[in-house]
Amino acid sequence: MIKLFGRMKKFFFLLVLFPFFLLNSCSFLKPKIPPYPTGIIFPLEEASRVIYEGEIIKHVQKMGENLCFSTDKGFVYCLDGAKHEILWKFQAHDSISNSPFLGQERLYVFDRTNTLYGLDRKGKVLWEKKIEESISSEVRENQEKVYFGTEEGEFFALSASSGEELWRFKAGGSVSAAASFFGNLIVFGSDEGKLYFLDQKGRLQEILEVGSKIQAAPLLDGNCLYFSSDDHYFHCFDLNKRKRRWKIKTGGKAFVSPVASERRIFFLGSNSVLTCLNKKNGELLWWKAIPSRSFYDLEIIGDRIVASSLSPVLVCFDLKTGEEKGKYEASQEIRSNPLWYPPYLLINLYDFQKKEGSLVFLKKEIKVFLTPSLQPPQKMGQEISFSASAVGFYRPKFEFYLKIGEKKEVVQKESEKNSWIWFPEREGAYTVGVKISDEKEKSEAEIPFEITKNCP
Repeated sequence: MIKLFGRMKKFFFLLVLFPFFLLNSCSFLKPKIPPYPTGIIFPLEEASRVIYEGEIIKHVQKMGENLCFSTDKGFVYCLDGAKHEILWKFQAHDSISNSPFLGQERLYVFDRTNTLYGLDRKGKVLWEKKIEESISSEVRENQEKVYFGTEEGEFFALSASSGEELWRFKAGGSVSAAASFFGNLIVFGSDEGKLYFLDQKGRLQEILEVGSKIQAAPLLDGNCLYFSSDDHYFHCFDLNKRKRRWKIKTGGKAFVSPVASERRIFFLGSNSVLTCLNKKNGELLWWKAIPSRSFYDLEIIGDRIVASSLSPVLVCFDLKTGEEKGKYEASQEIRSNPLWYPPYLLINLYDFQKKEGSLVFLKKEIKVFLTPSLQPPQKMGQEISFSASAVGFYRPKFEFYLKIGEKKEVVQKESEKNSWIWFPEREGAYTVGVKISDEKEKSEAEIPFEITKNCP
């Protein structure tokens, strides 16, 4: 009896819960709708542009909510990224040949006289320092110190707040690549093909042989340092173990720093090839040719990577597969890195005749098309179908309307159906329109349409 009672109790329990499971199982059977697409979406169109004096030098960068870059006319510009307008500009004593280098609270730039400037975020000069040697590397800031190298092989440390020289270290060759910082160690490469490890006081801790010149700034990712050398090898050094983890032969050397996603490393070679490697072992995952040689940083946006080169064409690839996801062709050669500033992708162009540059804000292209099966004019009672299509929408809905003068009538309510059939019963001048919308976007298209009693 006890067992029977237990079984009946269990059966009753399942009977009560069965409708609940049945009701909720419907949600499991429904196909999952992907979320609204984010990041860069092609095709692109120009939203606005900011004109400035001179040609940009390599890179436009984010500085908080603002944007900054330098030009060959000796200016450093700061722009309001939201309002698309210039906030301030600073002019050096001489022309500039490098992009601004951003620190925690300051930015740094040097001119052709090797005068290094420390500016605050409003463009005010905090200090300037004349360097007797020729500055040859990018500037880096770490722990309130500023670091850079020279063609003469000197590696400097200055105070970030005052520009005062704290110490210098003599390497065996010119220093072209910017320094990296690993714990309390300062790591930099020289043109003689060596990696130097210094402590915070500039004392040598270790030297590792690379074998060839390191030109572009390495990428520090975790405990690994990734970089290209002039002998067409790409390296991964384990900084904890102080030894090379792997290296592979490539088709060219890199002029800009590599970038990384969670499992992959990407770099542009002088052979105009974008290469994707496995970060762990250097295995080649994919490679893609780009339109021309590039001296501009790559930009990772979500699951995509974007590259510009010395051409008007910007290209975008899938991070995992290398599949092309879109391209944009500008009216002129692109003169800077692509930079993601949601919802815009930024590029720079240069007008050689006017000697002025343009910071261009690109956005997702939104277009609506409305096509009739018959062209106007048409006679009364004739069946006419209208088909709508859209660019830049996700899971769009369509609403058709008819206008006579100022009077507007919805003739087909908002739905996923993208066509409407019209049987005009009266002559007159009409406007047929469609409104297309999705979760974030909306736009309209209209066609004037004349209906007559007797169409020729």
